[in-house]
Amino acid sequence: MNIKNNIQKVSLGIAFFGMVCGMNSCTSQKEYSQSNDIVYPQPKIAETNLQNPTVIGEPFVILGENFKNAKVYLGDMPCSEITVSATEDTIKATLPRIFDQAQLRVVNAYRQEVLSDNEYEPVYPLTENVEYPTFITRGQVFAIKGTNVDLIYEVEIAGQKIEVDGSKANPSQINVLAPSQLPDEVTIKVSTYNADSNVPESGSISVEDAGEFFDPVEPVVLFDFEDGVNPYEPGDVTPENGLDAGNGISKGRGDHYLTVRKADGDGWTSWMGQLYYDTPIDLVTFTDPHLSFQINSESSQGYFQLQIGQNGNDNGADFKASNTGNDGDNYVFRATNNEWQWVTVSLKDLELSDWGGGLDKVDIKGTLDFVKLSYKQGNGANPYILNLDNVMITDGPVVVAKELEGFETATYIWDDNGGGATHSIDGGSMNAITGDHYLNVHLNGATGWNWTGALKMDNSNNLDLSGVTDPHLSFWVNTGDAKGNLQFEIFQNDTKFGGNIDTENYFVETNGEWKLYTFRMSTLAWSNWGGDADKPDFTGTLDYIAIGFSTGNIDGERYEVNVDGIMITDGPMF
Repeated sequence: MNIKNNIQKVSLGIAFFGMVCGMNSCTSQKEYSQSNDIVYPQPKIAETNLQNPTVIGEPFVILGENFKNAKVYLGDMPCSEITVSATEDTIKATLPRIFDQAQLRVVNAYRQEVLSDNEYEPVYPLTENVEYPTFITRGQVFAIKGTNVDLIYEVEIAGQKIEVDGSKANPSQINVLAPSQLPDEVTIKVSTYNADSNVPESGSISVEDAGEFFDPVEPVVLFDFEDGVNPYEPGDVTPENGLDAGNGISKGRGDHYLTVRKADGDGWTSWMGQLYYDTPIDLVTFTDPHLSFQINSESSQGYFQLQIGQNGNDNGADFKASNTGNDGDNYVFRATNNEWQWVTVSLKDLELSDWGGGLDKVDIKGTLDFVKLSYKQGNGANPYILNLDNVMITDGPVVVAKELEGFETATYIWDDNGGGATHSIDGGSMNAITGDHYLNVHLNGATGWNWTGALKMDNSNNLDLSGVTDPHLSFWVNTGDAKGNLQFEIFQNDTKFGGNIDTENYFVETNGEWKLYTFRMSTLAWSNWGGDADKPDFTGTLDYIAIGFSTGNIDGERYEVNVDGIMITDGPMF
């Protein structure tokens, strides 16, 4: 059984970066190579508990040696959940859910690889309980849900056949890009890897034109450093590099970030190293893919160039005001003065330089073979300093229009309603998700629909939204091991409006994890809480926004809400 051709091959041959030209000079960029005199440790497979044929998505163990920071593949398809023992002789991993009959392949930290003696054939379960959408939008992504729907490899809509790549999908949902030319009514049928599935064709589905905005797909995270492993690869010179080594700065988002610094940077002359993401990224379901990341240059500046591979070709690009929208970016990232700031660049509009790789333009419906961030000082100041976090491919830009509250100081404005809730900075049992601090509000034995108090934010007063194209209220929530609920209050044109975080259950549970909420303000279900206006105007100015800590449907249980990173974003936050 052959996987459809749209599932791209993972390129893991020994790479040579070549002569990559920067703005003012060309620099030889070296990687691990057979031409080096150093003999790198060669991985060896002694034993594995994999059976043949083997059930997809199953965990397995490999015994052998020289498995430092190993990656594992079935042919060209990467395995997941890889852990390597401290002695580097045991790997635990999980099979991919889609792969050709192939050998097991292990690639270690030195890019040396070994193949198993045996080939392994996948066993695919049935695709069942398929739910088609009730409508689809021309030229936009829609979802098919069910059991093992990631094992769908082709979708046919009104006679048009669309190949889909389930290797990047959830077993319970696969996203499909609808053609831009469709009749007003269509039917959908699918083909699956297990032909015995016999999934029935859909009924009649209505088709509509795209509106002003689109619902983005989930981002692809290239580097967030949350595994605690430093992925930095040194270049011709080796700068200081490591996790969480910033000087006098807070965290970006999450617990870890990457720091690179060099006291005597020399502009374009020295190549200092790279971050290399070599897992193919299928862009077909993205409407407007962007490369987005956070930077913090402390009191100086830093820079890297971008290199992208696609269809066996590649080329590079630089960051400048014309593609980042920030005047401070001029072949160097703007000075952030100890603040974390977002850089977001459209791949559709990205101007590639001729580095000799043959790629003229990014195909935003194709597959990226790799993404490299190549560290140079560029036009930056001396010393070179750059802290980096949350490198992602996002569906749309990441634009913070207004930061409302980050809790980085001990002061905040609490409007008490006599509801008995306890509130404090860092009062929960978790770390902050953005920066170093967050707000905790809790109440034992809560009664339903008790407005325990409200967070009032100075930055939300007289909030002018006229320059924000698609205003979203975005923030992080963690309910610990309890349940929580929030309501929102805004005031405009002598009218108070209220909205809810969850209009179905009126409570949320995050089970100790931070969850990002990002609401399009114009489509949130606002109720009139007093006044004559029919609805808010989100192209004008709001008198204020307040977040009400209302217990909702939580009755007789512990109520807890931890919030962090409250902001107005232009479009969704990712």
